[in-house]
Amino acid sequence: MFLSFITFLGSIVLALYILIDLISNRFKNIKKRIIFYSFIFYLIHVVHFTVGILFYPPIEDTYVKIQFIPFYFIYDLYLLNDRGNSWYFWNAVKLSFFNLIMLLPLGAYLSLLFRINSIKKAIFITFLVSLFIESYQLILESLGFTVGRTFNVDDLILNTLGGLVGFVMFSWGWKTYNSVTNYKRKSA
Repeated sequence: MFLSFITFLGSIVLALYILIDLISNRFKNIKKRIIFYSFIFYLIHVVHFTVGILFYPPIEDTYVKIQFIPFYFIYDLYLLNDRGNSWYFWNAVKLSFFNLIMLLPLGAYLSLLFRINSIKKAIFITFLVSLFIESYQLILESLGFTVGRTFNVDDLILNTLGGLVGFVMFSWGWKTYNSVTNYKRKSA
């Protein structure tokens, strides 16, 4: 069974929820509800990208790999580039970039939807979400439901950094927007 089916099913359930919610609540707090809907849509796709393909029945004799060395991706990038293996190098760059941007929207949602104002809380929550993702990848891999998913400390670092960047960028952008709109109101 492919996870794309689960993603499709999650999107259908979300669409039905949105329809029922719109019928029952009409347009009360519509902006906040749209942001919430987009957050659920985002979560569905994070699960899609972090799990990959689900195998049922599970694969027997899977090899579980755990990478505990922090910042190993930097050494990996250097090593792969030094040997001229351009495909492997660019694949490592791509994976590092995707890990960095995957939780970037979560940082923005923490500020916008959940009203988190503390940078320490945002880092902690993003780290816990990343740890949860890495843990379920490890569990699904060890049970044979996925292949090629590992517990990787570098993913924790890059995901947390991405969430921090998203939180800081959104918080800064929101403060700038509010100061500009307040300045225009005072000028008028």
